[in-house]
Amino acid sequence: MKQKILNVSFLVVFFGVFSSFVFPGKPFLFSAETIMNVDEIVPGMKGYGKTVFTGDRIEIFNVEVLGILRNWEAKSNMILIRMSGGPLEKSGIIAGMSGSPVYISNRLIGAVAYGWSFAKEPIAGVTPINEMKNTLLNLPLHEKGMLPVSAEWDIPSFSQQSLVTPSTATSSIPQEFTDYDAAKITLTPILSPLVVSGIESDVLQRMKPLFHTYGWYPAQGGSYDLYPDKPVKSRLVPGASVAAILIRGDLSAAVVGTVTYVDGDNVLAFGHPFLQTGNADLPMASAYVYTVLSSQSNSVKMASPVDIIGRIHQDRRSGIAGILGASSRMIPCHIEVEGSQKLTYDFEIVDNKLLTPSLILMAAQSAVLSTERKVGEKSVQIQLSARIEGCENPVVIENVFYELDQSWFSLNHIVQPFTMIINNQFREVHPTRIDLKIRVLDSRKTAYIESVRVDKKQVKPGDTLQVDVCLKPFTGEKFYQTVLMHIPEDTLPGSMLNLTVCDATYGQALNLGRSAGKYFPVNFEQLVHYVENMERNNNLMVRILLTKKGITYKGEGFPSLPASVLSIMSFSNYSGVGPLFDEVVSRIPMEYVLNGNQTIPLSVK
Repeated sequence: MKQKILNVSFLVVFFGVFSSFVFPGKPFLFSAETIMNVDEIVPGMKGYGKTVFTGDRIEIFNVEVLGILRNWEAKSNMILIRMSGGPLEKSGIIAGMSGSPVYISNRLIGAVAYGWSFAKEPIAGVTPINEMKNTLLNLPLHEKGMLPVSAEWDIPSFSQQSLVTPSTATSSIPQEFTDYDAAKITLTPILSPLVVSGIESDVLQRMKPLFHTYGWYPAQGGSYDLYPDKPVKSRLVPGASVAAILIRGDLSAAVVGTVTYVDGDNVLAFGHPFLQTGNADLPMASAYVYTVLSSQSNSVKMASPVDIIGRIHQDRRSGIAGILGASSRMIPCHIEVEGSQKLTYDFEIVDNKLLTPSLILMAAQSAVLSTERKVGEKSVQIQLSARIEGCENPVVIENVFYELDQSWFSLNHIVQPFTMIINNQFREVHPTRIDLKIRVLDSRKTAYIESVRVDKKQVKPGDTLQVDVCLKPFTGEKFYQTVLMHIPEDTLPGSMLNLTVCDATYGQALNLGRSAGKYFPVNFEQLVHYVENMERNNNLMVRILLTKKGITYKGEGFPSLPASVLSIMSFSNYSGVGPLFDEVVSRIPMEYVLNGNQTIPLSVK
């Protein structure tokens, strides 16, 4: 298609191109940039926008106003425009254009921020600049000091079928087309490229549904620092590419958009929310665009972050706000994978309740996949250690797993408890360091609990009971593991006892059924204790359940209550009250991941 000639005046072109080159020694002041209010804009007006299509050069594209969508969301207007020029004729709206400033008569009207799914033309919605300034710069003092909004977070679930079924070839049809519904053509924020490097493509594919919920378009890229002919440090000016850094180091991830407005050290960008957490703390960097990849599904800027030059501190409905020269807090992380080879990864990750767990999961999955085979039986030992601000000892979560395929399931089960810690309801949690050690064995180390026998079925208080557990390893000979169990002195004569030998899954179910209150923490210390003491898959558990006189209340046992209090509490109409059980439990670490359970009844003489 023949490129259209830009229909702007010579002065507009001159000053637009001139603003593309900013000299490091002479910072540009954009606080004097004039603004046009929504009420002054009418359909048919023509202007121009600024963005980067290649490199760090800001280019101009044409804009025609189609109308004003007033109150399209609560107390929010949108300017509807048609764009043309540059690659837009072929590409349509490009992921990464979010925040591109739009001007009419050299006056800023707002940021390109929204588009329609399945649109054939580059028709976009512009967030008015006054709304961006009011919600990002002119905040009331009490809002500026608010803590970030705590949001529920869940790691992406992987079905058991996906764990045992080998991966199939991904369909070449974009997901947007397979989920197409003509009644759901909606106005949504323009996708923002999530540019990652050092991450395996299979991992990125599996994480894609999660990132799409944030409005991100995952794309593999590279580190711009690897290029020796790197130019001088660029500055953030309207139309320049900007990146929010999520991971940096041996692995990297950044979300790319466009700068809308600069006033001194204040920078506004994107024109739509990043995560809409309110207060934010993310490193802000300049970005370099390699090219625009045109696609029927989503055209995208292939880019990489360059230099961290500030901090994103606000993330609200109308965009993000950053401060040049400020710094952000990040969490040092270390991942060590030992298997057919030993590799380590050192990087920093953002401290964010929503993002930290999913990014740790992505990094760990990629580290394992790049080190070990994709398909085949394996045993996986994982230990996550997290140091938390204000806590003397690190939180340690560890377990052993057997898998048929990639280690999604095992890593999920380690990261999920960590997610519970940082998203707890009791106190703010800020990790200061995260260490993850993963050991992979290319063999199946599993055993089945085949049977159990005891040296006597009638016991007396104070007795020692010998329990012999028959274990059958996979492709191995069965053997017996002997466990000695002590019957408590205060066991009631004439009572019946149940001796259970089980694996971790069954044991965890017994824990919840017998002492449910103990597993619904009422403070942060209880939560940490619960997480650190989750049943391990290689532990052989032998358990004897004893009925005791007393009650439990919110996980705490009360065995010595007066009879009158016990009677009242037993019929209490308050939640958290339950019967009191005691249990003798022995846990024997084995070299196998165990499966199965067996039970024998015992009587007390």
